[in-house]
Amino acid sequence: METQAPDFKDYLRIINRRRKFVVIPFIIIFLLSIVLAVTLPSVYRSTATILIEEQEIPNELVRSTVTTFADQRIQIISQRIMSRSNLMEIIKKYNLYTDELKSKTEEKVLDTMRKSIKVETISADVIDPRNGVPTKATIAFTLNFDNNSPVLCQKVANELVSLFLKENIKARTESADNTALFLGEESRRLKEKIQELQAKLAGFKEKNLEQLPESHQLNQSELTTVTNQLLGLENQVRSIKERRLFIESQLAQVDPNTSATNAVGNRIFDMKDRLKQLQAEYPSLVSRYSEQHPDVNRYKREIESLQKELGVGSDVKALNAELTEKKSTLAGILKQYSDKHPDVQRLEKEIDALQQALNVAKENNYASVEVPPDNPAYISLQTQLDAADNEMRSLEVTRGQLTQRMNELRDHLRQTPLVEKEYMDMLQELDNTNLRYREVGARQMEAEIGQQLEIQKKGERFTLIDPPQEPLQPHSPNRLVILFLGFVVAIAGGFGAVALVELLDASIHSERSIALITGKAPLAVIPYLESKAESEARKRRIILLLAGGAGATLVVLTAFHFLFMPLDVFWYKLLRVFSNL
Repeated sequence: METQAPDFKDYLRIINRRRKFVVIPFIIIFLLSIVLAVTLPSVYRSTATILIEEQEIPNELVRSTVTTFADQRIQIISQRIMSRSNLMEIIKKYNLYTDELKSKTEEKVLDTMRKSIKVETISADVIDPRNGVPTKATIAFTLNFDNNSPVLCQKVANELVSLFLKENIKARTESADNTALFLGEESRRLKEKIQELQAKLAGFKEKNLEQLPESHQLNQSELTTVTNQLLGLENQVRSIKERRLFIESQLAQVDPNTSATNAVGNRIFDMKDRLKQLQAEYPSLVSRYSEQHPDVNRYKREIESLQKELGVGSDVKALNAELTEKKSTLAGILKQYSDKHPDVQRLEKEIDALQQALNVAKENNYASVEVPPDNPAYISLQTQLDAADNEMRSLEVTRGQLTQRMNELRDHLRQTPLVEKEYMDMLQELDNTNLRYREVGARQMEAEIGQQLEIQKKGERFTLIDPPQEPLQPHSPNRLVILFLGFVVAIAGGFGAVALVELLDASIHSERSIALITGKAPLAVIPYLESKAESEARKRRIILLLAGGAGATLVVLTAFHFLFMPLDVFWYKLLRVFSNL
């Protein structure tokens, strides 16, 4: 069987049947909305408008040290102003929230005041001068304060505006001062570092003066010069050695003493020459005669006499040289003759005599007395030889110095690549520090100019263009909206109560319900005939309902009068509300 949806008449019947469930919730809810609209305290709002003005001097000429955006700076200042100390000072100054402070903690009171302070930015469409792109920019902001007293509302708003303006100036000045101070300290630190690096570099250059990269070419050139000087010096040494050998050969051929001559030009032998002659002839004489021969004895006595007279012994070197020469001659003769040959025997006797003379000379060991040379030719050659020796010694000293210098230069050249790396690192660090110092110096000058910009108040600033006024009309609550919403909610509550009661009621009230249940329509509908007792009972219920409503209204009014506000005050407020509507 199909179900049939109820039509409009059915709804009207239901509302008529359940009219008390419509009227009672409507009256209660609407009365509560009226009471709420009347009893809610009026909240006034005092508003100040602050304009954000750009700096007077173009940014291209003077840059400000404050780099934060306006809306960001507004939020920062708001947090500073709404700190605990500032808000408590304002509360004590204007005796705000006296009742709340008695029953609530300071934190809750401060949260209430923070909610009463509202900062709203005002933006506008502008063209960014840097890139020419349209953008949103904050050009102003409003500062609002809500309170139940319009007078206090204006005073507190003025106090907040003053704090905002002072805090903005303070923040910008502190930012400029801190920037200039930081850059000044950084500049001083970099200057000290530069001086330290310069001193370190000077010490390094002093320690490695000849191993620096700029000395490499000079060392290379000096090494070439020293090498050439050594080559020239070797040539000089070679030349002096050849000259010395030549002088020595000439000197060996010149007698150091001048020979005396007689009137006919024959040489006159002195005792020394005579001794040498006798010593040279003695071995030959011994080889021919025996030792007892008168000539041998005479030579021997004369030699001994001359040695005693001159105080010298036999010339060991001359005897050794003559002995060697005789032995060499004997060796050559023995190759040709036998041992019995007269020449061989004669040489053997001379060698024996020389050997004996040599032994005697060694035993006597007379000290040779040098006789100063007096031959001018000998003296000249000896002087030349001494000069050559002195020159040779000088050249040896010079060669040692040049060799030492060459070794030093080679060592410097080997050390130059190692020193160059550390030297270049120090130069690079010094150059970077100098560059950083110049950059910081330039920024410091800009910061000092920006500091003067803030001191003279030529930078971006907040300007009060609309001071807070004492509000004449409350900002909230919107009583008309409350009444309208209460009326709508009251109607919805009444119909909702009807729908709920109808949903819970299972009784049958129409022929349609019977037809839906049985599947057949009833033959006839007999209306409900109310008896006299039922009519009187209904009247009694109405009277009791009216009396109960009146009593409840009286109780509510009495409780409202004593617990919330006097009824006369409520009546005047109600009249003022409807007059404002």
